[in-house]
Amino acid sequence: MDNFIKKRLISHKKLAQERTILANERNTLAYVRTGFASFALGIALIKLFEEHMKYVYAGYSALILGIILIILGIVYYPLRKKKILSY
Repeated sequence: MDNFIKKRLISHKKLAQERTILANERNTLAYVRTGFASFALGIALIKLFEEHMKYVYAGYSALILGIILIILGIVYYPLRKKKILSY
């Protein structure tokens, strides 16, 4: 009976770990998706409002923010996955 309980606990831990890894992947994809949306918004602001400098500056800000979000999502994914697998 004790062996059965140990197997169930290991199985439960493995499933919880897999759910956490999948949540990490969803989080990473959300970062990348938001980054691309911000990047596209930046390009649109720059191209549509070339004569209004405050919109052009807002466009460059959105463009930079998009690049930062994409990089953060890609860089942090393997770090978080390694940490999840170490438990």
